[in-house]
Amino acid sequence: MRLADALRVTPRRTVAFIGGGGKSSALARLAAELASEGPVVLTTTAKLALSQAALAESHLIVQDASSLGALPSLLDEHRSVLITRGVARNEPKWLGLDLSSLEALKRSSAMAGAPLLIEADGARGRSLKAPASHEPVIPPFADLVIPVVGLDVVGMPLDDTWVHRVDRVAQVLGLRPGSAIEIEHVAALLGSPEGGLQGVPPGAEVRVLLNKADTPERLEAGRSIARFILANPRLQAAVVAAVTEESPVKEVYGRVAGIVLAAGASRRLQQPKQLIPWRGKPLVWHAAWAALEAGLSPVIVVGGAAGDSVRKALKELPVLFVPNPDWDLGQSTSVRAGLQACGPGIEASVFLLSDTPFVTDRVIRALLTEYRRTMTPIVAPRVMDRWANPVLFDRSTFPGLLELQGDTGGRAVFDRYRIAGIHWDDSILLDVDTPEDLVTLRSVE
Repeated sequence: MRLADALRVTPRRTVAFIGGGGKSSALARLAAELASEGPVVLTTTAKLALSQAALAESHLIVQDASSLGALPSLLDEHRSVLITRGVARNEPKWLGLDLSSLEALKRSSAMAGAPLLIEADGARGRSLKAPASHEPVIPPFADLVIPVVGLDVVGMPLDDTWVHRVDRVAQVLGLRPGSAIEIEHVAALLGSPEGGLQGVPPGAEVRVLLNKADTPERLEAGRSIARFILANPRLQAAVVAAVTEESPVKEVYGRVAGIVLAAGASRRLQQPKQLIPWRGKPLVWHAAWAALEAGLSPVIVVGGAAGDSVRKALKELPVLFVPNPDWDLGQSTSVRAGLQACGPGIEASVFLLSDTPFVTDRVIRALLTEYRRTMTPIVAPRVMDRWANPVLFDRSTFPGLLELQGDTGGRAVFDRYRIAGIHWDDSILLDVDTPEDLVTLRSVE
């Protein structure tokens, strides 16, 4: 998976990188990945080493906003351009841009269809840092902020070898200098208003980059930090990566909702199949339980026909019941109701049916594993030569799902996005639509 896809860096986004442990390497990787698709603009609000002029194919030195007139022609000739001011007086570093120049650069980048990538603070090569009071310098119009940390810091002492601004980190975390840096310390710093969230514009999306996952131990540390991070609603996702490797992204962690569709009238069965008891619980309970056991959150159950009874059947489970008054207009209305109830911060949703009792948390976890590894827009079980339920949809597919009309579900958008299949046995194909299906279900109770 490309780093650009994992971080969701797209044309015209303004992306600020902060922290330590590989910001410049991440910028170089993104410039290389995105240059094949269109122009890329890089800049800084801090100071860059002179050697970092190599981050882009071309380097434009400006004095102020009026000096940006040469940028369009440079972008015609080169796929990536770095913009800085001149060299600092007392050290061999390029100076960063002021806000007025950044605003003009944002406009020029947008006109060219280019993302604007900004290194917004420095860490002197260390893997972890806490910002000083004047840092980071993130423009207010940044819509994506990437706090970066190097996973090689886990287990290391809190000292100048590994950490920039040791005293500041110690103060934020309540540690003594020299203490061992543990997984929970890294996660706490990334999610702190005095750490990874300092200076982040209120409306910006925050995706954490856990870099240097180049050993099994560091990969496992990254996974653990990512799980801690998702407890903080301000942090959208965590990307576990080794940005200098050929395949830089290992896994992506984000919040995945579960949406149980339980609104139908079951006309062929002539009774609400959602409420059919099986192994001591209604079928809809089993679907919701599988979603919860797999770690989906929130879990939303969309009800329609027999809605009050469905709600009562789930009263002991931590799920959100959403009534769909338009359920008789078709499944698309329940898909829409479920997505609209997810709220902000959701990376993907798994849609489950309320009448597939052999869909357990195992198959949902398999979908999640494949999604974390690839971020494929649609992930579904593959049984022999056919697609099966449940299906995971990335947030990039949500606009298409929200446009569905009538008695259509997510299958209607399969031809519009890439799909990854996970092979599964045919047990998950059993659904309860007819009296004959109910007889089959009873035979395996």
